[in-house]
Amino acid sequence: MTTNPIEQALGLRPISEALSESDTANTEVNVPTIVEDTSTEVVVTDADADPTVCDIELARSNIKNIIEQGDESLREMIELAKQSESPRAFEVASNLMKTLLDANKDFVDMSMKKKYAKEEILHPKEEAATTNVTNNNLILSTADLLAMIKGQKEE
Repeated sequence: MTTNPIEQALGLRPISEALSESDTANTEVNVPTIVEDTSTEVVVTDADADPTVCDIELARSNIKNIIEQGDESLREMIELAKQSESPRAFEVASNLMKTLLDANKDFVDMSMKKKYAKEEILHPKEEAATTNVTNNNLILSTADLLAMIKGQKEE
């Protein structure tokens, strides 16, 4: 047996001892093969590599983190306000609620901006051809107009 207390507690034996007791003709050790799971591949598009999209994603994750921490703070603040029954504590809790609502709106705005930024990168808009329209005003009487239509020009 071994002198290692961990091996003794777990009932382990050294490999050399285990192999000497087993059949000497069969000394192969079965090693489990590692199979890599490729079902969750990350597809990187041009939109993901764009710095604008990366910046929007960073701002979005920061806002999400603030919202999560704010939710915890709000629960604690409401509990504190209930226990103290202080009007100031309730005022602070209501201000925190307003701030969290604004952060949620910013979070949604960032999500929309990210969506539009990705769409613009993947499918850029073709610029419309610029056409200049000049409106000419011609002031004529109906008699002058009829004369021009008939090909008669009064001078």
